[in-house]
Amino acid sequence: MEIECSSAFNVLPNNIVVDILARVAANSIDDFFNAKISCKIFNKLAEEDYIYQQISINKIPDIMWRHAEEGNAFIKRCIKCNNLEALYMEGLKTYISLGKVELGMELLKRAAQIGHFGASYAIGLLLVGEDGELLEEGVRLLRQVYASGRVVECRKKFLHVMHNIWWKYASFFKKEPPRYYCPMETKHRKKRGWVCDINHYVETECEQCICRAEIEILCEYRRRP
Repeated sequence: MEIECSSAFNVLPNNIVVDILARVAANSIDDFFNAKISCKIFNKLAEEDYIYQQISINKIPDIMWRHAEEGNAFIKRCIKCNNLEALYMEGLKTYISLGKVELGMELLKRAAQIGHFGASYAIGLLLVGEDGELLEEGVRLLRQVYASGRVVECRKKFLHVMHNIWWKYASFFKKEPPRYYCPMETKHRKKRGWVCDINHYVETECEQCICRAEIEILCEYRRRP
């Protein structure tokens, strides 16, 4: 049941209260929903777009998945408000699980353009894995992620998402992976180390090495039970 908020929150400007709620939402979705139902002011201001842009969806309460209609509406609202995690996770799900390649890539690109390195990594990996005409763009994005120093984080996140979705349409996991031949392979491997330990590429690294390294890591994941 909603109650009136304390006088302290009644005197605060709405933008300050929205900022507080957004910080709560970014830290814990459970605490956010508890705050939302605690008083009328919170319930009203909790519908601001900025909050849905910041809210963490990494741990969606089970109740939202048991009520699919409400859960889907929530995710769509987050996507509409450019919530980076919603764009990223829904993009991968749409591309890989549903096989809607263009829509999934559109969501991932929106996240990448706003600054989500995980989305840039995923796009680069998908393009490299398909070995098509956009291979060069895929390599460019992977270089960008490696330059940020966050490639290990992005790779772990990608594999975690992959572990929790149905990847029937993940063609680069199902078909024979593309082979990237590098005449300097031995020299580059000695310089970089074992593929499972890489966390950056040097500027002179060839695109064949970049592509092969990531494909090998993901193919190793494919072979796991």
